[in-house]
Amino acid sequence: MFIEIFTGTVFLFLAGVVGWKVLAFLRLPAPDLLGALFAGAIIGVAGWQLAFPTNEVTFVCKLVIGSFIGLKVDRQVFRQIRKILFPALLVSVWMLVLSIVSGYLLFWWTHLSLETSLLGSCTGGVTEMALMGFSFGADQVTITFLHLFRIVLFLLFMPIIVRFVSKGEKVIPAHEIPVKDPVEPGEIETADPGYRGALRLALSALAGGFAGRIIGIPAGDILGSMFSVGFFNVLRGGFPEVNPYLRIFARIGVGLAIAQEITLETVIMLSTMVYPVLILAVVMILSGVLLSFVLYRMTSWNFSTCLLASAPGGLTQMTMIADEVNADPLAVSILHTVRLVSVITMLPLFMRFVLM
Repeated sequence: MFIEIFTGTVFLFLAGVVGWKVLAFLRLPAPDLLGALFAGAIIGVAGWQLAFPTNEVTFVCKLVIGSFIGLKVDRQVFRQIRKILFPALLVSVWMLVLSIVSGYLLFWWTHLSLETSLLGSCTGGVTEMALMGFSFGADQVTITFLHLFRIVLFLLFMPIIVRFVSKGEKVIPAHEIPVKDPVEPGEIETADPGYRGALRLALSALAGGFAGRIIGIPAGDILGSMFSVGFFNVLRGGFPEVNPYLRIFARIGVGLAIAQEITLETVIMLSTMVYPVLILAVVMILSGVLLSFVLYRMTSWNFSTCLLASAPGGLTQMTMIADEVNADPLAVSILHTVRLVSVITMLPLFMRFVLM
């Protein structure tokens, strides 16, 4: 049995790597997750039933993704949030409300379950929401494709919109946030060398993940690792960054785990939701534009910065666009970090409350 699981897992991960490389060459969004999902689905549809430890793989992936998000919360972010507290709170509450409203609209318009509708239409990250789908027994395939549709739509339209509104604008730093604050006495600004920092990071993620499971909080493993790593990162610092390839393999693992659920009925069901999903995407775009006007009146930022900070797209993608156009990437990254952490934290609690 162990040999079957080992060989099946290795073969599927190799197929996932091939899918990742193909989609990365085609410059598609989330190529690691989506490529592995397509590769695993093709193998399954072809009739090859390979042993794959879904629960164990998803648990490890949750620890890696939770650590990656937790590392974004450090002393620098806390200092910067204090300077833009009200915009950060506004964006967090706005995005959480938008996620809940969009989820219920999708639930009423389609035959999806409430769990799948809320996780599929929220403004969190595609990988994080797919992982939460495992915790709530939702349809991970539908969740993934709903988020990918939203990300593709924003990647297509946001650069065009931002370039149009950014002509003639000057970049005004968000409340004059410095790129790096002075180092306070006793602070650790560099990561621990060698294996020590990596070991501390792994132990923090493991402790948080197991604690979240034992306590029984919604999506406790990913939330526990995220809070544990974030807490110790703020308290002491010195954690190294999550290895980029480790994060890629975690996303490949998520894609392969989701692929185990793909059936012909799932594909047919997704084809019937084109119009409701398109309407929801338009609602999200209009909501982001409205929020950008509110931020523009509240802050001293230019409109490009407000628009990108308000867009319910991916953190990395929106920050990259901000760096390419006439916007403030630091302000965009901070507000998206706060938005992502807030949605990932509060939405599972809301779902547990309404699903009781």
